[in-house]
Amino acid sequence: MLKAVKIALGLLSLGAVVVFGVFWYMETRHEREPSRVTFLDHCASCHTASEGGSGLLTQSHTDDSADELTKRILVQHSDLIKSAQFPEPMVKALALYVIEQRQELPSITNSHAHTIPEHVVESLHHDFKVELITEVGKGPYSIEPLPDGRILLVEKVRGLSVIDTSGKQGALVNGTPQVWPEILQVGGSFAVLGSMLDVELHPDYANNGWIYLSHSDRCQLDCGSPWPISMVRVIRGRLAGNRWIDSEVIWSVDKNKYTLVPDAVASGRLAFDHQGFGYVTVGGKSTYDNLHVMDTPYGKIHRFKNNGSVPEDNPFWRGKQLSDPTSTRKTVWTYGHRTAQGLSTDPRTGEIWATEMGPRGGDEINLIQRGGNYGWPLYTEGLDYNAEYISIGKELGLDFEFSETIPPVVDFTPAPSLSNFTFHNGDQFPNWQNDLLVGSLRAQVLFRIRIEEGKLIEKERLLTKLGRIRDVEMGYDGFVYLLIEHNQAGSLVRIVPNN
Repeated sequence: MLKAVKIALGLLSLGAVVVFGVFWYMETRHEREPSRVTFLDHCASCHTASEGGSGLLTQSHTDDSADELTKRILVQHSDLIKSAQFPEPMVKALALYVIEQRQELPSITNSHAHTIPEHVVESLHHDFKVELITEVGKGPYSIEPLPDGRILLVEKVRGLSVIDTSGKQGALVNGTPQVWPEILQVGGSFAVLGSMLDVELHPDYANNGWIYLSHSDRCQLDCGSPWPISMVRVIRGRLAGNRWIDSEVIWSVDKNKYTLVPDAVASGRLAFDHQGFGYVTVGGKSTYDNLHVMDTPYGKIHRFKNNGSVPEDNPFWRGKQLSDPTSTRKTVWTYGHRTAQGLSTDPRTGEIWATEMGPRGGDEINLIQRGGNYGWPLYTEGLDYNAEYISIGKELGLDFEFSETIPPVVDFTPAPSLSNFTFHNGDQFPNWQNDLLVGSLRAQVLFRIRIEEGKLIEKERLLTKLGRIRDVEMGYDGFVYLLIEHNQAGSLVRIVPNN
């Protein structure tokens, strides 16, 4: 008995040390970031305004790309680079650090602060105001406006609820999949296994009432695992008052594809094209060697019929030749994604677009094309967090040419941590029509992106320091709705014209 108690206490102590170690690592990683340390050691004495230097970090010319600034550093500071023996990627890391500071990119912990502007916001095409609709609960992740003016709200660790037309949040909807509390919270971010993710209406919702939910389905002993594991799943159902009814599983994977990787990279974003096919994103919820294996779901976008059956024109469909019943090959639409945190449909064409988070740099806006390889982890504009080139792809033995991949339509380097987005499609802001309104997490910025004929035409920061923008949606009233997370809570706001 005494021996068992000692073992239990030892395990508890070990667990406490691990938790403390993770907490310390996450909380101090900003101060320990290699390019920041290198800048302070080698560059700050000449390039910090407070010390009589040039104030490089506060200069207003923020349009420099990382590549342009890297070239300037290589030319203007070749002697310093040689004497300090900087490895090649450190020069690009320094360029990223400088641009991040100019853009006032906060640390992940500080990004959970939020400020809702009380003044009129001026922008290139429209001036507008931001109105607070309501404060919401823990872990807000997605919203979906309803035709009658109400708004569906998903909170990762609480579930689904409805916000009425007066801005009041109702009780949690009964009958939706179970969600689980966070295992750990560090810097305002949750580590969860078993959370609710996205919500999307069926294209013909007005007639059939179908609502689609993605969530991270969790199991443990019931699927033969000694610890909790989870995986993205898509269901649909209807609302009857405050009850979820007629629930059906639409897309799921075999339990042997469930993993211990927390849901922060699960993604689970949903969209429908004009033919009524549904799409769901699955992040790198596994080791990266699985992202290019078609029989696994990770790092891919999957396509399904709205009733859950599989379209036989999916690019990797094998029909009767598919011998492995646990394979997800039949629903794979695209692959080579890192963490696709946004998915939306172009209202003009029905084309599916996605936003994708890179590492330190390399956030992307992508046009999703049938069977496309989007390159991760072999090709990226980003660096690793240790200021080294991303070497995972080569270490895994991936071997394909860049010309075989689908390059991003828009690259964001440094990375603002792009989240969900929408195409503007309303009459309240006519000069934004068909522009992408893209949220970001760490950068706390709402971007307006204009793309014409596959090329970036305009990129504007509509809002800054707003908070971590989890979702952006068009309301049926033509206003733009934003869901913001901040530490233990969140806010639902809308953008309205200044008139």
